Amino acid sequence: MSTIAAISTPIGVGGIGIVRVSGNGALEIADAVFSYKAKRLEPMRLTFGKFEGEDFCDLGYAVYIPKERAYTGEDTVEFYLHGGVRIMQGALDALLRHGARLAEGGEFTRRAFLAGRLSLADAEGVIDMINAESAAALNAAYRLMSGELAKKTNAILDELETLIAGLEATLDYPEETEDEVLPSLEDGMRRVLNEIGALLGTEKQGRYAKYGIRAAIVGNVNAGKSSLFNAMLKRDRAIVTAIPGTTRDSIEADIEWKGVKITLVDTAGIRESDDEVEAEGIRRTLEEAKGADVILNVIDRGNVRELELPVNKPIFNVYTKSDLFGYCVNKMAYTFAASAFDKTGIDEILDAIASQFQSGGGELITNERHISALYQAKEALESAILNKDQTVDCILIDLRRAYDALGEITGKTATEDVIDAVFSKFCVGK
Repeated sequence: MSTIAAISTPIGVGGIGIVRVSGNGALEIADAVFSYKAKRLEPMRLTFGKFEGEDFCDLGYAVYIPKERAYTGEDTVEFYLHGGVRIMQGALDALLRHGARLAEGGEFTRRAFLAGRLSLADAEGVIDMINAESAAALNAAYRLMSGELAKKTNAILDELETLIAGLEATLDYPEETEDEVLPSLEDGMRRVLNEIGALLGTEKQGRYAKYGIRAAIVGNVNAGKSSLFNAMLKRDRAIVTAIPGTTRDSIEADIEWKGVKITLVDTAGIRESDDEVEAEGIRRTLEEAKGADVILNVIDRGNVRELELPVNKPIFNVYTKSDLFGYCVNKMAYTFAASAFDKTGIDEILDAIASQFQSGGGELITNERHISALYQAKEALESAILNKDQTVDCILIDLRRAYDALGEITGKTATEDVIDAVFSKFCVGK
């Protein structure tokens, strides 16, 4: 493959910028643009020298990473120069002028995948690490990038391969193998199905880890929703007045609490209204409640009114103005007392929201592509078990469908279109 180059750090002013070149011609191109005192670039060592662009020079370091140890599986050289837009662009232009071509988005990682350095799922962990917005997202992405899901998936694939091989043997040697393979076939298929089910069972927690928890703040007008919203954010984001119906549209903001991203949504107060704009805001409030992971039902003791809220998700009843009124609260029953004035009860509510995420320390399925593949494999195995009394050929079709679906997670059976789709999400330089 051709030698590629790209800037690997964000474009802008900084202390250090990195530009890298990878491929068979990496060392030759490096020697053409970088002068140093040593006889050659020593593998895996920083070498100080002068980088010479077309119309500028810079002092910095170069690191030669031989293909045996390189991320891409090819000879790679990285240059650590002063971080500046003009320096980085000039350095990249110098590498391109001496024979490299500009890397496509994700091409470095794609080459790592093609070289067997990492699975397709591992590669998706890389992009998730880059895009993570919370500690929970980072930890889930790290496990994915480190190959934990790939190991688990490969173990299931090995079990499926054993089942498939056994069934294929019964087609070739029915008299010798049927009595040995067929009696244990259903147990084997159910074992694999249970392992897939266990992974799918982490889907909700995986979504919380990657995207965070959406908490809708709802209630009657003037119940203190916007004040609570601002107190939880620890800054004034929403307008607060004594005029009923001040909040007309939903306002949202993100925070990270105990390592979990929480999206707080302040909504319009619910009441009967002939005002067209306010009525639309109330409709949006009800939609936000339906789409939220958690609902904060804000209740003002002086204005209590029952609201019709979704019953299929956690609802935290939050009694406001606790500095003025005394409340009996039961956190186990999702009942809280809070005051936006003296900030009491705010952290407890945030703790309760964040506690909806529970990693358990195992694998979390965070990627929609993986979820789809697991459901396809699950459906194929359920069909195989349902048709276990049919011909061996029919069962084999279903088992191979399950194998192909799971293989897409690691890349074993992924088509070129799937691989292209994965790496299209990467930035240039990674």
